[in-house]
Amino acid sequence: MSTTAHPQPETTKTLRDPPATGQLVQHEGKVYETIREGRAFILIPPGTQRSVDPSSKTKPKPGVGGGGGGEVKDVKDVAPQGVFYNPIQQFNRDLSVLAIRAFGEAFCERRRVEHERVSGKAGARKERKRQRRRDEAVAGGEIAVDVVDGEAEGGVETGVGEAGEMVGLNGQTDTDDGAAQHAGLKRKADAQDEGEEQRHGVAKVRVVEVGSAVAVRKGGAVPDNDEHGAIEGASQRELATDGDTNGIVTHAQPSEDAEKAYIADTEPPAVEGVSRDVDGTNGQTQTLDKDHLPQPWRPKFRILDALSATGLRALRYAAEIPFATAVTANDMDRSAVKSIRTHIEHNQLSDKITATLGNAIGHMYNVAFPPTITHGPTSVAGKYDVIDLDPYGTAAPFIDSALQALNDGGLLCVTCTDSAVFASCGYAEKTYSLYGGMPIKGAHSHEGGLRLVINSVASAAAKYGLAIEPLLSLSIDFYVRIFIRVTKSPADVKFLAGKTMLVYGCDTGCGAWHTQMLGRNTRQTGKGPPNNPPFKHGIALAPSTDHLCEHCNSKMHVAGPMWAGPILNRAFVEKILDDAKHAEQEIYQTLPRLEGMLDTALNELAVLPEPYNGTAPNQIDTTTANLPKTPPDTIDTHPFFFIPSALAKVLHCVAPGEAAIKGALRHAGYRATRSHCKPGSIKTDAPWSVVWEVMREWVRQKAPVKEGALREGSPGWWIMRKARGSGGEGEEGGGTAEGAGEGGTETMGVTGAEEVPKDVKLIKVIFDEALGRDKPGKKKLVRYQANPRENWGPMTRAKGNA
Repeated sequence: MSTTAHPQPETTKTLRDPPATGQLVQHEGKVYETIREGRAFILIPPGTQRSVDPSSKTKPKPGVGGGGGGEVKDVKDVAPQGVFYNPIQQFNRDLSVLAIRAFGEAFCERRRVEHERVSGKAGARKERKRQRRRDEAVAGGEIAVDVVDGEAEGGVETGVGEAGEMVGLNGQTDTDDGAAQHAGLKRKADAQDEGEEQRHGVAKVRVVEVGSAVAVRKGGAVPDNDEHGAIEGASQRELATDGDTNGIVTHAQPSEDAEKAYIADTEPPAVEGVSRDVDGTNGQTQTLDKDHLPQPWRPKFRILDALSATGLRALRYAAEIPFATAVTANDMDRSAVKSIRTHIEHNQLSDKITATLGNAIGHMYNVAFPPTITHGPTSVAGKYDVIDLDPYGTAAPFIDSALQALNDGGLLCVTCTDSAVFASCGYAEKTYSLYGGMPIKGAHSHEGGLRLVINSVASAAAKYGLAIEPLLSLSIDFYVRIFIRVTKSPADVKFLAGKTMLVYGCDTGCGAWHTQMLGRNTRQTGKGPPNNPPFKHGIALAPSTDHLCEHCNSKMHVAGPMWAGPILNRAFVEKILDDAKHAEQEIYQTLPRLEGMLDTALNELAVLPEPYNGTAPNQIDTTTANLPKTPPDTIDTHPFFFIPSALAKVLHCVAPGEAAIKGALRHAGYRATRSHCKPGSIKTDAPWSVVWEVMREWVRQKAPVKEGALREGSPGWWIMRKARGSGGEGEEGGGTAEGAGEGGTETMGVTGAEEVPKDVKLIKVIFDEALGRDKPGKKKLVRYQANPRENWGPMTRAKGNA
């Protein structure tokens, strides 16, 4: 299609026209080109660079007037891409849509079950009250007429008046002998039911016999003056008496018109301000009349895109998550909000998306703590079920307010792009000020930064009795993306100290690391129910290691505190993968990479001890059955990975293959898999003493070190001193490490950890590459993505005036 600056007028569209890929739209005197991502459409200036082929070093320069021709130009000279639309981050947005959809389905199902439970109780309670009224009316000897038998619109319940409470036109109450027996009796259930109705603002209008009106106010829904109006209206109607009615004026045979007029006088035209929390409307004000029946109940699911820019993320949430009832796109830049509103109109989503202008922190605090003038039965609960924080840089300033504005059990999505801070030791003071911990140095620094960010969220949430559970945490390219479930659970908060660790890293030597837990969660066996025994929370033992590395005699440095629990939930990741299999490739263009990364991350759970690498059947919470909760005492005792080529560099030997090392570890009885963070990485439950023994055997069996390559006193020299046959200590053989598990200092704070053999030289090391190769799946997965271009990163910060 043509991308000229001045297209023909007949080829341009307006914002109100249905959006389509490639169409030119004229808006406010400017022409834009429509592009599509997912099911959302974005307007960009014609000719804007949209993608870069990572395998190509040259790119044809578009010719003037379109047609795709032109001279060949080096890709580095092509105009830089705008920050507002960044197709490189489409992977982030595709992942976010699928993750929120997987979470939302379980979240809405839980709300639906809760609604059915509450509404079922309410229905049974109302039926009991109706039956009691009928019984009391029969016992009192009075004949009553039901105007409406059941529940009227908007929760206004109408029915017969109770015997013994007949009110005449003069407003006086008369009781007969039959009713007197019941007048002083009130069942406990009645008091409970009335109290429940008052809490939920249920308005009731009762009438006795036709012609005598009684307006009973319950929950404050009917104005006081309505009673007088009803009596006045009844007195003006033509009445006929039939004998002595004990002061009660009735119609002998009321006409249809008189009855309609009576109902019009006694019943208000609408009931406003009735809180409908029981019915799942989350406290929102409703105005219902006879002509508008209530809509079928559906669970509310509200999403906030706190830092929206063009609103692309909010557009995709509204268009691709069918059960999302409301999406808010917020930004503090006026030009950005203007762009958001333009895109909302262009995508025809005005009924679902609301664009707001303001500071994201202030917006979330206002939602969490609305002005007192909005309190009461007419208040609207504005908290969100999902809050997405995707800033340029760190999300640390937004965490506290986001936690406050999130509903119980909601999802917090966090992106941090400042990897130079959380994954580097160059700005350690900045890392501590933002995330409350020190960074770790080494190949695993990005995973260490991931755990720093999670711990900062957990610490902020714990102040308010909120417990977090990372459902999915990924280190992606230059940023981290985390999906965290936040629940109100002071009991689970008690486990936080036992899931927080310091890490001692030999960053200047061999690269080994040791964990030091801050707390200790000990299961009290023999107490409480067998499937859910209580825990005792205490302080962990210290220190877990010496100030010098036990393997290479180098100095150790401290990192953290950081998160020591699992960084993903198996059921959640499997749900996303299942949805991805049925997703359209045209909509989710990054599906190959998404499936590969999630499958790799899921395999990392293999190093967790049983039953924590799956779901413990006796730990399933019925309130989260669709998305089971990871037991709060779960600890990832092997949080990081290593890279064999980095270990070979320490020993100055030929680097072993990934399959050879994994095969040796698996043959020795340990679990070994890869990490999603970096290609060529190995994550295992084997302690560092076993890992270095495997490397020493690699040198001895496969790749001997040249004489003089290891300088005396170097880290490699200290490690090779413990090789088999050196000094006559130990020989190869001696059995396998069957049953061996964690050991040394890596089991601190973990109960029931298996011990490593006292002499690792007894482990039989066999480099079985066939055993080390992972079985190929039915589908070839893209586990690690190459950078699309040189110097790839988050690009230039957006500029604008707030």
